[in-house]
Amino acid sequence: MMDSRKMVFGVIGDPVAHSLSPPMQNYFMKKLKINGVYCAFHVAAEDLESCLRGARAMHFTGLNVTLPHKQAAARLARFASPQVDLLQVANTLSFEDDGSHAFTTDPNGFAASLGREQERFAGAKVVIFGAGGSARSIVYALSQLGISGLTIVNRIESKAALLAQFCLQRLAMTDVQAVSPNHPDLDLFIDQAAVLINATALGMHPLTGETPLQKFTAVEKKHFVYDLIYNPPKTRFLFEAEKRGATVRNGLEMLIHQGLKSLNIWMQENFAMDENTLSELKSLLSGELQ
Repeated sequence: MMDSRKMVFGVIGDPVAHSLSPPMQNYFMKKLKINGVYCAFHVAAEDLESCLRGARAMHFTGLNVTLPHKQAAARLARFASPQVDLLQVANTLSFEDDGSHAFTTDPNGFAASLGREQERFAGAKVVIFGAGGSARSIVYALSQLGISGLTIVNRIESKAALLAQFCLQRLAMTDVQAVSPNHPDLDLFIDQAAVLINATALGMHPLTGETPLQKFTAVEKKHFVYDLIYNPPKTRFLFEAEKRGATVRNGLEMLIHQGLKSLNIWMQENFAMDENTLSELKSLLSGELQ
């Protein structure tokens, strides 16, 4: 039930109907006895600035930001965390008396979601598909995980080149290359890598037949294949990789970990999550996808 003291939170994106953030955050709020409600709002790019002004004017406590608004949200915020200053992307906005504060919880969420698979990353080569805001957050996390080399694959090769330059100049990476999906050596780069990551929207519901990789012949049992998408739970990218024997993981746990981090920012708390809570929440959210 709504009351005048209830805090209002939400997620904005285009599209956003697929988002599991509302059931996840409302679960957290009920469990943690927070008097709040969390909703999804479909916001087109041309309406983003007015949306953020309106949310602050209506005294929203905070918003999560998803595709395609992460870079614009970082630009529009009055204050930014050091990570946002570095990455120029934001997925969490907190509305304070002095203006909107921007944060990114994606790098933390990605690293936390890896669990024991994190051991694969130290000294490994990685191929990442995508060069947008999500990819920028992930390459930052990869730089912290100590990978040895990175190949960025993007349909617009100039965007991949800009991200590669960022990795070299700002993240102190030394072995980074940018290629298109049609590059003749893409299979070689995949063969040399231990990890493949999809940081694009290709394969997201309802366009479930799409995939950033068209030919999976270079994918093997040795690979760990990660897709930031969680709806559907197994994208074509993951399905095809698993058929080749790879270990696969979707972005559901990343969503959960970054979501809890956002909630901690809004509430200025340090709520933790045990394995039972994580398991219960994964079961709840998986049910939402069926």
